[in-house]
Order: sequence, then C-alpha cells, then structure tokens
Amino acid sequence: MQKLTENIQMIRTDERTCSNIYLLDNGKGEKLIIDSGDGGVQELDSLTPTYTFLTHSHHDHSGGVKPDWQNVYLHERDFVKLLFRIVPKNARAYDFKNFKWGTFNLEIYWTPGHTEGSICILEKNNGLLFSGDTKFADGDRGRTDLPGGNEEKIIDSLKFIDKLDYKLLCPGHGPTEQK
Repeated sequence: MQKLTENIQMIRTDERTCSNIYLLDNGKGEKLIIDSGDGGVQELDSLTPTYTFLTHSHHDHSGGVKPDWQNVYLHERDFVKLLFRIVPKNARAYDFKNFKWGTFNLEIYWTPGHTEGSICILEKNNGLLFSGDTKFADGDRGRTDLPGGNEEKIIDSLKFIDKLDYKLLCPGHGPTEQK
C-alpha cells in the first residue's frame, strides 16, 4: 500500500488485469473504496467498506465487490451487460454529485468515453482526482475500442478534466502523477 495523504492510501497492482484501488479512511474506522479491483486483491478480503464508488463497470474495477458490501455505487449508464463488464448485484446508481464524508469532500463527474458510464471523482480538500480509466499518467488515456467505448466522448471528457483544479492524478492503472 502507498500512502497518498494522511487518510488516503492506494493499493497499486502491477497486473494489467486489476485496477488500482483507493482506500479513504474517515478516522472513525470506516473506509470508502474507490474501485474494487478484479477480486484477487487480498487486502480487501477482510474489509467491509462503508461505501464503494466504482469509476466504471469493467471487471478489473468492479469484480472485487463482495456480496455483503453495502452502499456500492456505479453510474446508471454502466448498468448494462456487455463484454468485460461486471455489474455487482448490490450496486445502485449514483443519486448525488457531491458527497461529504468525514473530512472528505467528493465531487462526482460523468466522463464518458472509456465506457458510457465512466466517472471521475475529485476529492477537493486534498486535490486528488480519481480518474478511473479515463485519464492515466503521462498523457495516456483509456481505450475506446471495447463495447460501449466512444472516441469522441473520451476526447471531450479529457478536455473537461484538464479544466479541473487538482494536484494529484490518481488513475485506475499505473502510477499517480502531479498535475
């Protein structure tokens, strides 16, 4: 695990088949997970998060959700059965755009292109942008050739992301990057 801030850690997986997983701790023993990986990450086996936010429904981001987890959120446009997708049975659609939890102030942004329901999450107090597979370090971006991907939409989403005020990019794969 890599410490990003006092209460935010990243489980970085080096495998291409599993996403980075971010753990936010509200200081009261409760955790919020951003992306759950593919189900093969041992650090999650004994964890029952208070909230789980998925950036999209590709199996490497949503396959780690356990059946007993509560408060699992996914964008409504990703509740589709397509190749490489896992929509957890306990997932529900985001019904908020802002989420304040402990010392965290999270803003949810719809950033389609990698999938129709891809989102990014900006943690405003620490300046971290959890970009899923929309944007990676070194200017790379998510692929659009899988079912539900759209080249024009991801380009528009990247232009939108470039206007956001953040300090650290926390992508779905690979290393973090200072803006």
